Amino acid sequence: MSYSAWDELASDYPTQIKKGFDVGESRGLSNLEGITNLFIDRYENLKDIFIKQAGFHPSGSIKEIKREFRIINSDKRKYQIIGMVSEMKRTKSGGKMITLEDSTSQVRVFIRKEDPASDSLLMDDVIGIRGSFEKDGKWIWADEVQYADILVNHQNKGGEDIDPFSIAFLSDLHMGSKYFLEDTWDKIMKWFNEDDLSKNIKYLVLSGDCVDGVGIYPNQEKNLSITNAFDQYDFCARKLDELPDHITPVILPGNHDVVRPAEPQPVLEPEIQQAFNSAIHVGNPARVNLNGLDLLSYHGKSMDDLVPHLDDVTYGTSIQGMKHMLKKRHLAPMWGERNALSPEESDQLVIRDIPDIFVTGHTHSHAVNWYRGVPCIVSSTVQGQTDFMQMLGYSSMKGYLTLYNGQNRESKVLKFHPNDS
Repeated sequence: MSYSAWDELASDYPTQIKKGFDVGESRGLSNLEGITNLFIDRYENLKDIFIKQAGFHPSGSIKEIKREFRIINSDKRKYQIIGMVSEMKRTKSGGKMITLEDSTSQVRVFIRKEDPASDSLLMDDVIGIRGSFEKDGKWIWADEVQYADILVNHQNKGGEDIDPFSIAFLSDLHMGSKYFLEDTWDKIMKWFNEDDLSKNIKYLVLSGDCVDGVGIYPNQEKNLSITNAFDQYDFCARKLDELPDHITPVILPGNHDVVRPAEPQPVLEPEIQQAFNSAIHVGNPARVNLNGLDLLSYHGKSMDDLVPHLDDVTYGTSIQGMKHMLKKRHLAPMWGERNALSPEESDQLVIRDIPDIFVTGHTHSHAVNWYRGVPCIVSSTVQGQTDFMQMLGYSSMKGYLTLYNGQNRESKVLKFHPNDS
């Protein structure tokens, strides 16, 4: 019989969980100064990634480059600039004229419509451009636009150095909602307790919105089966008690949870945590090391800003949004239009280190795909078709359980709901 990492028992391996830094707890300034400091921190961190990880070295600051052009006055000289997009307009030719700025100055840059970045560029993106000044020096022609992207040959950790257990992923349970699919949840719990494959699972990652909350949107009380948020958490905790002992749940908040809506979101309050017997609670986003595998879990509320601005991102294809996040090395590239952001002392949504697994929820979609050596997972919901989803004309993907085995880098998807209701 050939060896399979899926046949190993998770209970044979120790539970080793290391939380990353706490998010959403630094209490940064909420005024203009705080927002400015946040953008400066974002720029400096992404500039560092450009130089140290992407091999992109600027020719100097924007102020230095403009001064040099005034001296040599040559439109043949090529410059490399790292800056943040502060203005952007579509031109008649289909390209984009942007304003790029750093802490010293700003410069206008023209990006041709043929450039792949033309359709994926967002306000507040930190990008690198290579190009030359137009003859009068008023703006720069961009020959190339680059993000602080993951290198093409990157590969996440796996193989014999990683314990052969698997991690399960769900999100958006919305317990307390009338639309919570309790029968589907019970099927999943029955499978966890009875199927041989489930014995390989060591962790269950729940990426936000485990409960439906209270007062999240107008007239929500009409859609609730449990009208008190703390009672919703008690109900959720009892449902998680049905897990077998070898599976440890990891819980982070989402926009329906009893924490501030602005991201990054801190961990749930101790009073709520006490209802859960064995769960590990983290903030949103969360960096958690599970037996050597670096997990990045983010609820995914920034998808509400990406969907209107990126043609290839919809609620049904939110995994494309995850790829943009990895490419841009930021979980919420735009300053929130629909997604509230908090000006912390440091920008905790920058993806400084490349994760071994990246998972989101929020969109009630489901997908598994890879981007440059990183497995990306959109966790499925256990909530039925809500009024809001019907208004969007979007049919959610319900009751899919995703498993990922770190040793063989393989995933499995199990379906527990017919997805027709």
